[in-house]
Amino acid sequence: MKSILDDFKSEQNSYKSDLHPAPYLKMGLITFAVLVGIVIFSFIPSGGVKIINGPGGSGPVQVSIAPGSSLTEIGKTLASAGVVNNYLEFVTAAADIPQSSAIGPGNYNLVKSMGSKEAIFALLDPESKVSIKVVIPEGSRSKYVFAAAAQALGVSVGDFESLAKNPTDLGLPEYANKNVEGFLYPATYRFDQGITPKEVLQQMIKRFIQAATEQQLEATAKANGLTPYEVLVIASIIEKEVAPVDQPKAARVVLNRLARPMRLQLDSTLNYELDSNAIILTSEQLQEDSPYNTYTNDGLPPGPISNPSEAALNAVLNPEDGDWLYWVTVNLDTKETKFASTNNEFLIHKQEFLRWYNQNK
Repeated sequence: MKSILDDFKSEQNSYKSDLHPAPYLKMGLITFAVLVGIVIFSFIPSGGVKIINGPGGSGPVQVSIAPGSSLTEIGKTLASAGVVNNYLEFVTAAADIPQSSAIGPGNYNLVKSMGSKEAIFALLDPESKVSIKVVIPEGSRSKYVFAAAAQALGVSVGDFESLAKNPTDLGLPEYANKNVEGFLYPATYRFDQGITPKEVLQQMIKRFIQAATEQQLEATAKANGLTPYEVLVIASIIEKEVAPVDQPKAARVVLNRLARPMRLQLDSTLNYELDSNAIILTSEQLQEDSPYNTYTNDGLPPGPISNPSEAALNAVLNPEDGDWLYWVTVNLDTKETKFASTNNEFLIHKQEFLRWYNQNK
């Protein structure tokens, strides 16, 4: 049976809005998609990482450093494994390298007969540590994060789905409404062997909290007349809709339309409900009865549609000034996006996109 990861390989943020204009003014935010790509996962087994060979390196060896080990204890472990000549040389070298204090517990792939300084830098290199690596691209949907992390850990996707349905112990902020979508921060993660699905989600959410704190999300959202959750929902939309360089403008468009008020009329929100990546939705799909259908419902969808980057959050908190009400990504290859303040301007940009689409798709 086809894996969910196979579906994700084709997931693109290639959304076009309002390609079927109604008699009344529609938004039709035609967009390209930032190619989210596949959630990358890999298990780095013993002997499977790049190791740093110092002078005299004479063969691979795996070393285990216990939690709470002092530099002296680490030196003795390395000397016992034949990585360094003696622990005193290691301790002396570590005294000259301030980063040595950052050496953490875990299993490391090294080589025997390394110089002490080379051993220190090898221990500080993430590639030397035996770990589980998961890369979450910006704009990934949570279900693909679950699938990738589950395969990397060798557990069931259902383990993650069950946690998401009852996320009380995951560390979500109160304003999350018990919804993990949007809070699984996109980044490269290296997890120690034996980590549990719960701990994986906790670390991802913790990383989101860190980014939100750095952005002063709650205070800045309030100053802008928004809730933190509304900021996250908008950030998740513009992450799917436009390139990072255009996100501050796109955020302004969404805010301008909400202030009018005008319906957002975004394909990206409806695609989320349909579990689709369609560039152009059908007339039937545009009538889908769903709270995520921003063609038929006022305001924002009920929750985030992706896990956005810190840049997208910042774009919503600090949108560019302007009176734009529309955008059109006129070239999906170059990601060129044009903004408009009037419906006539929008229609011109829309025709430019359709010409490109007919010639290239």
